[in-house]
Amino acid sequence: MARAMPGLAEAYSKEPSRLSQAWSAALASWRKGGAERLMGHSEGWQREPYSPDGSPTSIITAFSGMGNAAALSHFQTTTRGLTSSQAARRLKLNGRNALSCKKPMAWWQLLLQVIPNPFNILLALIAVISVANPTPNWSTFIILAVMIVVSCAVRFWQEYRSNAAATKLQSSVTNDVRVQRQSTESFTLAKCPFEEVAIKAETLVPGDILLINPGDSIPADCLLIEGNHLVISQSSLTGESAGVRKTANPQSEKDALDAFALENVVFMGTSVISGSGLALVLRTGDDAIIASITKALNEKPPLNAFQRGIRNVSYMLIGFMLVMVPIVLVVSGKVTHDWRGAALFSVSVAVGLVPEMLPAIVNANLARGAFKLAKRKAIVKRLDSIQNLGAMSVLCSDKVSNQNISTPAISGSWNENIDLLQTGTLTNDEISLSGYLNCEGYTEPEIFRLAYINAVNQSGSKNAVDSAIINFYRIGDAGNSTLTSNEKHHASLIDHKKIAEIPFTFETRRSSCIVKYSTGKHELICKGAFEETLNLCTHIQTNPGTEPIPLGRTQRLALSHLVSNLNTDGYRTILVATRELTASQCAALTADDSAEILPDLTAGLTAHGLLTFLDPPKPDAAASIAKLQALGVEVKVLTGDALGVALQVCRSLNLVKELDEAGIQAISGPDLKRLEGTEEFDEVVRGCVVFAKLTPAQKGQVVLSLKQGGGCVGMLGDGINDSIALKYADVGISVDSGAGVAKDVAEIILTQKELDIIVECVTTGRFTHGNTIKYIKMVASSNFGNVFSILAASAWLPFQPMTGLQILVQNLLYDISQIAIPWDRVDEEYLAAPRRWNARGLPSSHSSLDLFRFILFLGPLSSTIDICTFCLGWFYYDIRTTTDPVQVARFQTHWFLEGLLTQTLIVHLLRTAKIPFFQSRSAPILAFSTICVIGIGIAIPYIPPFQRALGLVQPATSFLGLLAAELLIYCLEVQIVKVGYKWLFGTWL
Repeated sequence: MARAMPGLAEAYSKEPSRLSQAWSAALASWRKGGAERLMGHSEGWQREPYSPDGSPTSIITAFSGMGNAAALSHFQTTTRGLTSSQAARRLKLNGRNALSCKKPMAWWQLLLQVIPNPFNILLALIAVISVANPTPNWSTFIILAVMIVVSCAVRFWQEYRSNAAATKLQSSVTNDVRVQRQSTESFTLAKCPFEEVAIKAETLVPGDILLINPGDSIPADCLLIEGNHLVISQSSLTGESAGVRKTANPQSEKDALDAFALENVVFMGTSVISGSGLALVLRTGDDAIIASITKALNEKPPLNAFQRGIRNVSYMLIGFMLVMVPIVLVVSGKVTHDWRGAALFSVSVAVGLVPEMLPAIVNANLARGAFKLAKRKAIVKRLDSIQNLGAMSVLCSDKVSNQNISTPAISGSWNENIDLLQTGTLTNDEISLSGYLNCEGYTEPEIFRLAYINAVNQSGSKNAVDSAIINFYRIGDAGNSTLTSNEKHHASLIDHKKIAEIPFTFETRRSSCIVKYSTGKHELICKGAFEETLNLCTHIQTNPGTEPIPLGRTQRLALSHLVSNLNTDGYRTILVATRELTASQCAALTADDSAEILPDLTAGLTAHGLLTFLDPPKPDAAASIAKLQALGVEVKVLTGDALGVALQVCRSLNLVKELDEAGIQAISGPDLKRLEGTEEFDEVVRGCVVFAKLTPAQKGQVVLSLKQGGGCVGMLGDGINDSIALKYADVGISVDSGAGVAKDVAEIILTQKELDIIVECVTTGRFTHGNTIKYIKMVASSNFGNVFSILAASAWLPFQPMTGLQILVQNLLYDISQIAIPWDRVDEEYLAAPRRWNARGLPSSHSSLDLFRFILFLGPLSSTIDICTFCLGWFYYDIRTTTDPVQVARFQTHWFLEGLLTQTLIVHLLRTAKIPFFQSRSAPILAFSTICVIGIGIAIPYIPPFQRALGLVQPATSFLGLLAAELLIYCLEVQIVKVGYKWLFGTWL
C-alpha cells in the first residue's frame, strides 16, 4: 500500500496525527490516475503542481508563478516543442481538446428529450384511461401506444437529422493552430532541429508550444514563454471590452489574486488583438478555465423574432385548448349525460388543438435549409440563423482584405514559401504592391528598402501589407519587377540588426521597427495609414541624400493632394517615415523594451514617401450586389480604408453614384465620431452607403444603429476589426480563411469567397421562412376552425361527433401529410422581399396580429363545411339519437372523412397566393404525401381491423358524392376569401 500510494507511509512516520489528511490526499491522487498507474502509464506531465484547493484557477495560478524553465521541465518539453510521437501519446492519454458542453447531444439524450411533450403525455393519459376501467379496451390502448411511438419517431428522426447536419457542417469549419514540433525523438537535445506545423486545435495537448499571432483564437489555457507587445481580448470571459497586455514575466502571489489578471497566462476562448508570442499549453478541453464557467456556456442565446413568433403561436393554440376543454367537457356532459365519455372526448379535443408537430416541422425546415446552403459552400453554425438570412434587409460588408489577418508563419528564410493573403470580401482575394514613390510622386527604390526592412522585422505572421511587400521583392509585380538586381541586393543584404518593434494595431494604424546598421546608426522605420502617420511627422525628405526640411502647410497640402489623386484612381496608400535615434535611446529600449516607451519614439518623424497597393473588386461583386438589391437587401460598406479608395471601389460596383466625397452617401470615421450621442447619428447611418476609416468599435455602432432603426442586419467580414460588428449583427457571415475570432462569432461560414453565395443564402432563408409560415398559418387556422365545429357539435348533437380516438387518428394522419412541407416550392413573389416576424415598419413582415387576422378569416371557413356535414347527417340521413349505434358510427365516419380530406386538401390552397394547381403547383413530394394520406383515410372505414378498432363503419354510398361536392365548394370558398383577403391587406402568407 505504501508503494501504491506514495507519500502515505512517509507522512505517517513523520506526523501520525496527520494520517487522515495524508490518506485523503493519497486516495484522491490514486482515484485520479489509478487506472493509468496500474497499467504502467503514469506520466509526470499529468501531475498538477501544488495548489491550495486544487481548482482550475489555483492550478493555473501555480503555473504562472513557476517560471518558464520550471514549467517546461514539468511538462517534459522545451521551447522547440514535442515530437510527433510524444504528442500522439499525450493525445491518447489526455483526450481531445474539446469542451463537453459544446459536444453534440447523444442520440439517447435527444430521445429522452423528445418523449416528454404534451402530445405524448395526453395520449398516454388517454391510453391509461382506456384500460383502467371494468371493461378495458386493449385495441384502443395498442393504437394509442403506436401513435406515441410514431409521434416520437417522427420528431426524433427530424431533430436527429437536424442535429447531425449541424454537427457535420460545423466540423467542416477548419480551425487550425500552429505549433513547434521537434524533428527528432529525443527532447533532451538542446539544439535539436524543429519546425512549425499546422495542426487541428482539437489535437492540441499539454506541453505543446503554440505560436500566437494577431487574429488567433486561443485554443487552450497557456503559459506565455515569449511575448511581443501582445494584447489579448478577454471579453468572452470577463466582459471587459478593453484589451489586456500580456508578458512572459512570472507572476508573484500578490499578482495572483485574480487569475484573469495574470499577465503571463492566456486563456482558452480569448482572442489576440495585436502582437505575437510563444506559449506553453497547460490545460486543454474540460480542464480549461472556460469549462468551469458551465452556466455561461450552456445558456441559450436569446430568442430571435421568428422564435418568439413561433412561441406566441404555440401559446395562443394552448390558450385555445385551455379555454375549450372545460367548455366542451361541460357542454358534452350536459347533452350526452355521459361524463366519462365527455371527459375522454374533451382530452382528445385538447390533443387536437396542441401543435405537437410544430417543432418537428420547424426543425425539418431549418435542416433542409442548412443542407441547401452546404451544397453552396456555406456552413451554418446555428440553424436558427437561416431564418435571419431570409429576414435580412441590410447587409454590411467590409470592402477589402484586412491588415490584421495573417498568413501562416513559415520557418526558414523570409524569401521562401510566403504567399499573398487571400481574404477579400467585395474585392479580390489578394492585394499587391503597385509602386514606391517619393514625396513628389516619382518612383524611388529607397522607399521600398525602408518598407522591406520594416516588413521583414515584424514578428509573427505577416499581415496583408507586409506579405505584399515581401512577395513583391520575391517575384516582383506579376514577374516584371521594376527593382533591378542591384536594388534587390541593396534592399535585402544591407547589414542591420533588429532592436525592437511596435506591431500594428487598429488604434494607431501603423507598425514600426527599430534597427541598428553596421555603421552604428540607429533608425526607427514606420509605415502606416497616411493621415495617422503624417500627423507624427515634423520633416519631409523629397529625395534620398538631401537634407530633410520642415514639414509646413504647403508640403502637407501637396502630399495630401498626391494621396487624394492616388485614392481616386483606386490605390491604397501607405506612408513611410523614419527617425534617427541615439545609442542611449536604443540602449534603454534593449534593457526595458517597454511598450510605454516605444510609442513615444514615433513622434518627430521624417516623411520619405508612399507605397501604393491595388485591390480591385471581385469580378462577380457588381452582379451579386445588383441581385441583393433586387431582393430588397440594402448593401452598405464598412471599411477601415481611406474614403477615396472606398468610394472608387463602390462606384465601380454601382453602390454610389455621386462623385462628391462629401456627399451624404459616404462618411469617414472621424466625422461619424463627432455625431455620436446626437439624433443625427442614426439618420446619417441610415442614409450613408459607404463608411470609411472606421474603427472596430464604430463598425459595431453602425450595426446597432441599423438594428435599432428596425432593420434586420447582416454583417460580412473576416477580420478581427469585424468581430464586434459580426457579434452585434442579426446574422454574422465570415469566410473560412478569416481570422479565428471572426469565425468564432459568425453564424454562417463561407468556404468559398464568392459574393453570389450570399444571394443564395438570402433566397434559402426566405424559402425556409415561407415553408415554416405555411405550416403555422395552416395549423393555426385549421385548429381555430375545429374550435367552432366542436362547440357547435357539443351543443347540438346528443352524441359525440367523433370519439376521442378518431380525433387522434385524424390528427396524426394530417400531421404526417405535413412532413413534406419543408420540400415544397415557394412562389417567386414571396422571395422578392425580406421576411421577418414582428418587424415594425417592414411591409413583408409577420406579426401576431397578422396571424390572428389570418385565423379569423380562414378558420371559420372549415367550420361551415363541418356544419354542412352535421346537417347532412341530421336532416338527410336522419341520425338524431343514440338508439342506433351503427348510425352514430356512420355519422362519426362521415365527419372523420370530411375533416381529414378538407384539412389535407386545404394545404394546396393556402400554400400560395395564386390559383392552386394552375398558377402554382406544389412539390411532387407534397402532392404524393397528400394523395397517400387521403387514400389511407378513405380506406380505413373499409378495412375491418381498423374499422373495429376506431369504431368506424362504411360510409353511406351517397355520402361519397356529397363529400366530393363539399370539397369543391370548400375550394371555391377558400379561393374567394383568399382574393378578398389579398385585396384588403395586400398580402397572403
